[in-house]
Amino acid sequence: MNAFNRSEIGALMLGHEVEPADLQPSELLDVILGRRFGAHYQPIVEVQSGELLGYQASSRFWTHDYHAIDAGKMFASLHKNPLLLFHIEMEMKKLQISQFPGTGWLMLDLDIDSFFMGGGDMQNPFLALFKEHAWSERELIVNIVDHKSVADAYRSQRMISMLQQCGTSVALEDVGVSWGMFSLSAFMDASIIKFSSMALRALDIKAAQATVDWLVSAARKIGVQTVMSEVDTCASFDWARRMGVDCVQGNLFARQDLQVR
Repeated sequence: MNAFNRSEIGALMLGHEVEPADLQPSELLDVILGRRFGAHYQPIVEVQSGELLGYQASSRFWTHDYHAIDAGKMFASLHKNPLLLFHIEMEMKKLQISQFPGTGWLMLDLDIDSFFMGGGDMQNPFLALFKEHAWSERELIVNIVDHKSVADAYRSQRMISMLQQCGTSVALEDVGVSWGMFSLSAFMDASIIKFSSMALRALDIKAAQATVDWLVSAARKIGVQTVMSEVDTCASFDWARRMGVDCVQGNLFARQDLQVR
């Protein structure tokens, strides 16, 4: 992987993100074959104690001239080529695990399509990778990224079962908001329930409070932890604390430097 000094990394992170649609196919392929990607880690903090529990890893991509590429749209464009999607997800997970900056939770986003490209049985290579690092000083937690369909709800349940069999915990994203995936069985089998402060605050305040109150209450009763993401202000943090949320993450807290080799 290409190495960058701190000033180059800063410029990369601050610059305008490139749309994958604006790149030629050869340029997108160069991003993958040239391993122009890296890992970024956002702290996960326990609300009541302020203790750092671990990090969530996210993906970074850049062009040959160091312009950042929108990671979400990059993965969306890779859905047109499932084999490349599978390849980049596998390489990204290896990088995110190997460059993990500490101990505790290591939460990894994993696209449900990418996972099942590895197969629908226990020979899936993602399971082998996660099992290799299970029960160590880091606790791997896979945050399932789905596409909000009935089929994904079914596949997510299967994915949860397979991951748990190899000692890997599971988090569900955007539970309780209109575009989020929800099934009672998935809710009960997950270890962590995540929801976005920004998405909730876009709702009517009474509806947002009722949603968080229900999620926190239900999670507590079944022994599931709650994480509020996109906590970018003191007001958001205070709201999470008042609502009894277990953990938070967001721009309010210091971020780790981009990890590259």
